[in-house]
Amino acid sequence: MKPDLHIVPEYYRGYINSTEDSSLIKQLDLTKNELIEILEMMTEDQAAYRYNLDKWSCREVVLHIMDCERIFAYRALSFARGEVQNLISFDQDKYVINSNAVNRTVPSLLKEYQRLRESTIDLFENFSNEQLLMKGRVAEFEFSVNTLGYILLGHQNHHVRIIKSKYL
Repeated sequence: MKPDLHIVPEYYRGYINSTEDSSLIKQLDLTKNELIEILEMMTEDQAAYRYNLDKWSCREVVLHIMDCERIFAYRALSFARGEVQNLISFDQDKYVINSNAVNRTVPSLLKEYQRLRESTIDLFENFSNEQLLMKGRVAEFEFSVNTLGYILLGHQNHHVRIIKSKYL
C-alpha cells in the first residue's frame, strides 16, 4: 500500500507522489517494462548524450537508477531482517563519477537492469506484511520497508520522465 506522505521525509515525497495507489509489485513490473522499452530503442549516441555540460549522460542516469535501486533494496532488506544500526547515506555524484559509464554499452545496461529489477521484485514480493511495516533509520530519517519500495519506484519514475523529456 502506498505510504502516507506525512511519514515520509519531505525530500522523498515527490517520488512517492509519482507512484500509483496500487500494488507495489505490479508497479515495479510495469515500470520495469517501461525502462526496458526505452533501453531497447536507445542508440549509443543517445546514451552518451548530455543535455548540458554539467549534467549526467543518459547512460549515467540509467546507472544512477540502478545504483539507487540497489541501495534502497539493501536498506529495505536490512530493516526487514531487523537491523538496528543507523544506515548511512551516500554521495550520488561520487557514485556516478566512479560508475565506469563511459565504457558501458546500451545492451549491457539493459541486461543488468532486467536482472536487477527482477531481483528487486522477488525481494519485495517475498516480504511478509509484518516485514513491510518494519522500520529502520538512514541518517536522521526513519523509513519502513514498504516506504523504501515506493521511494525506489518513484525514484525511477522521476528519472524516466527526465530521460523522456531531455535525452530522447
